[in-house]
Amino acid sequence: MPERKTTYEFGDMLIGDTVSFHAPTPEDVKRIARNASQYGLRTDRFYRCSTDRATRQTTVTRIR
Repeated sequence: MPERKTTYEFGDMLIGDTVSFHAPTPEDVKRIARNASQYGLRTDRFYRCSTDRATRQTTVTRIR
């Protein structure tokens, strides 16, 4: 069975790494934060999300 392609690069992130995503709607912001949280729960990692409202960029940082 072929492996499914990941949408987000959370598995490749080391502690302190950041990745930014374009999030044009509030639903996109919520989806990205929820996916980071769920991935962290499954893999025992912690992520912090912040959104710049002017540029509509959500930045995810691996903190543990």
